[in-house]
Amino acid sequence: MIYTDYYDYDEFDKALKDVSVIDKSGIDPFYNLDSNLQNSYYKIDRKGYLYFILSRYTVNLFNLRRAYDYLEKHPYILDYSSLAGNKKIFTSLGNVSFRLCVNSIKEACMDRRDKKTIDVLCKVYQGKYSFKCHEISSILGIDYDYIVTAFVNSPLDGYKYLHSFVEDGDDVYDFSKNLKMKKEDYYGLLDPDILSKIKGNTFVDDLQTASHNYPPMRLKDYLVRHDELILRK
Repeated sequence: MIYTDYYDYDEFDKALKDVSVIDKSGIDPFYNLDSNLQNSYYKIDRKGYLYFILSRYTVNLFNLRRAYDYLEKHPYILDYSSLAGNKKIFTSLGNVSFRLCVNSIKEACMDRRDKKTIDVLCKVYQGKYSFKCHEISSILGIDYDYIVTAFVNSPLDGYKYLHSFVEDGDDVYDFSKNLKMKKEDYYGLLDPDILSKIKGNTFVDDLQTASHNYPPMRLKDYLVRHDELILRK
């Protein structure tokens, strides 16, 4: 297993193009994934790729039409549904149920509902916090049970990347992807190797303690080392 602290969309896109060649029968290549990948340098992690598909949809909600177009045109999606806020996509890799943290970013910004979350998510989609899961989880996670940092499945088999998300009861909020899922489903999809799990209501105090007792460090480094710095001091 290779652990990396970045998620490079361009790298994954290139890898996916390398393996996404429809076979002669016209069957979705992921239906016969192993045989279709025999001559490829890259291998695909099914669950990590399913999350990749899902997040490409959930982060596009400034332009809802573009989000639906993505689902309709994606070759590995068989169907999708949305009922009373509960959404589900059916794919050749498996099916996944989820909700959106904010159902429509554009409308929410206009209505000013849940102002703190909306303000942060609007900045995400305006580019200020784009893909910065550590910052977003730290800002919003203090109002929830836990801020979690872990290495999670990537679309490429054998690679895991560093990611932060928020837990609250039985739910996970992946704010950088505008994604809410049941914890059991989220963990099944991303198989996180947890590095730290910080209580939301102690995050600020813990951060201040670390800043007083240790040299300055990046937020990402603090999240990774939290348990070493705070719990085992």
